Amino acid sequence: DEDHTNKIVVDEERKIGLIMSYPTINSTDPDKYGKKGMKTEQMFELLANSVYQVYEGDKIHASSDYTKEELHKFLEGLNSKAYKKINDFFDLKSSIQYLSQNNGSLVLILDDLDDPRNIGACLRTANASDVDMVVLSKNRVNIDSPVIGKVSSGALQNTNIAVVSNISQFIDRVKEIGFWIYGTSDNSEVSYWEPNYTDSTAIVVGSEGRGIRDLTKSQCDQVLSIPMSGNVSSLNVSVACGLVLYEVLRQRSSN
Repeated sequence: DEDHTNKIVVDEERKIGLIMSYPTINSTDPDKYGKKGMKTEQMFELLANSVYQVYEGDKIHASSDYTKEELHKFLEGLNSKAYKKINDFFDLKSSIQYLSQNNGSLVLILDDLDDPRNIGACLRTANASDVDMVVLSKNRVNIDSPVIGKVSSGALQNTNIAVVSNISQFIDRVKEIGFWIYGTSDNSEVSYWEPNYTDSTAIVVGSEGRGIRDLTKSQCDQVLSIPMSGNVSSLNVSVACGLVLYEVLRQRSSN
């Protein structure tokens, strides 16, 4: 495969980063990296074996200027910019405690989403539209995927995220503290702009193709649709997510 060159900033304030030359890879190739994609140590190995230079300000250093220990430490710092660890997130108990103390919160629930690019894009949209928390399924998401952090463009590090084992249980708990639950579906006759979103609200979006699960749909107070005028029958999940979230933001801003 053809090599690519990329400049990656690790420390913007100190102007430190990498200028890398590396082959094209598919980090989610199940035959090579398993079902969960490339592990951290495999990423270190790939980066350490890539041809690259380290820059500090205007100075350029060859990789040979660094010891193996220094390289490992440097790459750990680079890798930590891409994703959070599992213990950085809210769990079921702490998320309910947080939300119960913030009346009128807006929550985005990603039901059955597992594609890291869609998750990253939804996180970016959620952060931009002032969502108070995004909820992910622990059993569906490879939280170590650096793709999520890259696509989210910083939203991963700057958004409250809950990783829970049971989405259904989470929905039951937030309903107990006064949340209205709105699901999304292609089959609903209620448009997404019709509800009043001024109270504590949770928006549920499902994976592309399958949508939200039947159990999740049965827990929703109302299921909404986005009217389609063209030949395609649905939108990318992050686009659909953005339309609904910005309608919530519009209503709340006008009030």
